Amino acid sequence: MALSEGAPADPLLAAIEGSGLLGITTKQIAAATGLPVQEATLRLDQLARTGSVTRMGRGLWVLERFHSDPQKGPGFLGPRQYSERFERDFGISIGLREGPIQFSPNEERPVHRWWPYVQGFSAAFVEEVLGRYGMGSGTTVLDPFCGSGTVPVVARLQGAQGIGIDRMPIAAWVSRAKGCWEVDPSSLWAEALKVCEDRSPSRLAPPFLRETPSHFAPSVLQGLLRLKENLGRVEEGSVQELLRLSYASILIPVSRLKRSPCLGYARGGSDAPPDPFAHFLEAAARVRDDLRWVQAHRERWGPPVQIHDGGAAELPLPEGSVDLAVTSPPYVNGMDYVMNYKIDLAWMDLVSSYEDLRRLRSALVACDNVPRSETAGRKPSPALQREEWLQEIGDRIDLNLQGKRAYRRLDVRAIVEKYFDDLLGVIRNVRRSLRPGGRFVVVNGDSLLAGTYIPGDLLFARLARSEGFRVEGLEIARTRRSGQRRDFLLRETVLTLQKPSRG
Repeated sequence: MALSEGAPADPLLAAIEGSGLLGITTKQIAAATGLPVQEATLRLDQLARTGSVTRMGRGLWVLERFHSDPQKGPGFLGPRQYSERFERDFGISIGLREGPIQFSPNEERPVHRWWPYVQGFSAAFVEEVLGRYGMGSGTTVLDPFCGSGTVPVVARLQGAQGIGIDRMPIAAWVSRAKGCWEVDPSSLWAEALKVCEDRSPSRLAPPFLRETPSHFAPSVLQGLLRLKENLGRVEEGSVQELLRLSYASILIPVSRLKRSPCLGYARGGSDAPPDPFAHFLEAAARVRDDLRWVQAHRERWGPPVQIHDGGAAELPLPEGSVDLAVTSPPYVNGMDYVMNYKIDLAWMDLVSSYEDLRRLRSALVACDNVPRSETAGRKPSPALQREEWLQEIGDRIDLNLQGKRAYRRLDVRAIVEKYFDDLLGVIRNVRRSLRPGGRFVVVNGDSLLAGTYIPGDLLFARLARSEGFRVEGLEIARTRRSGQRRDFLLRETVLTLQKPSRG
């Protein structure tokens, strides 16, 4: 990797400057400088604290001068310009919403805390929405991207029928398990103690993931394998499912990894490896205690939750059978869910190979790690071709990519178009399943990609209107930071749509 003339004196800065790329990885920098990867990592962290470099996206380093406000670029359209256009077009003002919306408060709430889910929204938000529209006994609430099951769980606690759909196997399984409330707490705890009795070396092989030995300390890996083997001896049924859920919930906490929100290696930590058996018993105790709490409110329960595996665009629900839909779809280019949950998928035997992971990634709503075969030669649907904002954004992406010396992928426009085509099918299916006058409440966000601002929330509203929804309102719930440029402020919004009473 040749260094450019007049490059910065620091060899790490020179490696970034001379790479000819927008950003390069720590391993590439280490190779260019001859430093060990660990030392290069430490020095890059020091340079980041001085403001000389910035981490961009998933592990790429850029010089700080490239980390500038993209609004200074020629022809850049940002949040303000699109918001003004949206307000003029729809005749509504974008408001501000108060109250918690992120998943973190759920970590202290019964049932919701059984499995951590960084991308979820708060139970308090769902309770407020269901209460506002009178969702109780005799009503049906749908979440077409149900994640960890917050919406179906809240719906059942309020007496409604909760329905969830998710193509991610781990999400559908977790949501289904969180609806198992009829289990006797004492029986569950007795089985949890039995699971921990045998601590001999396990005969199970680790999952297929090549990085497994680096994910866990040796003693932790052996403990997890023993726990998994012991769980296989528990009689199949709701008790086993809840104990498996307790086990799934500890995989990341006992590992060398963290989600914040993307999966990566944690820094520091204690010298002593964690004890998987102790963590498992703590998780099982939470489930036991929460079962006692939820069973004390049995008179409030709605019907058992219904969780469907598959895509929300394809699953046929009876027309007009849903009173309210509440969801948070993946954001534009926001998350590679397969990468983020590959540990859970592999350890819970929901996938068995890298080919399974690839197929799953192809089936999910598009992100920037979608296989290139899914975008090669792809054309947007006629509905997207009629969406002038999306065409404008696509043209700007193409123009920006032409001006870059190199970029991670050149099919960014096709990725964005596939993303919105994927969501368009969901919009159509939800509208069909809603009763006349029913509402669709969507938590969504915007994005910055290839130097181009993409108002994902506003585009979702425009597509929904083109499919017959009426846009009731849009409220900003919180601000976020762009993964590509940390100084660029993004937002998270709550969009309220209504299916007309007639037509």
